[in-house]
Amino acid sequence: GQAVSLITSGVLQMAIIWHLTNTTGSAMVLSMATLVGFLPQAVLGSAIGVLVDRWNRKMVMIGADVIIACAGLVLTVISLSAELPVWIVMLILFLRSVGTAFHSPALSAVTPLLVPEEQFQSASFILSPAIAAFLYAKWGLNSAVALDVFGAIIACITVAMVHIPKQPIEALQQENFFTELRIGYNAIRQNKALFTLLWIGAINMFIYMPINAL
Repeated sequence: GQAVSLITSGVLQMAIIWHLTNTTGSAMVLSMATLVGFLPQAVLGSAIGVLVDRWNRKMVMIGADVIIACAGLVLTVISLSAELPVWIVMLILFLRSVGTAFHSPALSAVTPLLVPEEQFQSASFILSPAIAAFLYAKWGLNSAVALDVFGAIIACITVAMVHIPKQPIEALQQENFFTELRIGYNAIRQNKALFTLLWIGAINMFIYMPINAL
């Protein structure tokens, strides 16, 4: 279910980029869209990890999928009644990014409890651009939205059916939010190899994301 959701969300994200490229022809607009689409995940990611550990991960994943799909539906409703303003597209990208910022750490935390390896995320990066290009050229942006809503429905149903083990009580921190955030950061910092890898990954993403958008 999550494999389907990741692929369909990637399709819509790429279709929106195609839409902005075709309608504006502006590199600046595309740059802003990329920034808006990923900044919430970069800024909120660490803090949201603390919240996800406190909350019901199944409900976080289902809620995030619903929010992401609803944002796409709003895009469709507006496009049917009027031409899509760029700021509306930016707002939808922002809301989808916030939903993904909650969804990704919940999925990352749940996956090792259920399966030995995470095998579907790389497939979404490969398949999504190709599917998005085909759908957008053939039927336009709304077809990608419809596919994303379908993916969200499949994801919600399958996640609801799966038993996700809860964290043992003794594994949960009994500190406040900011204390837990600091404990997590210090735990990574004490592992020099992991801390170095984290910064290498950050630099790599800083270089890679503009190329990815292009």
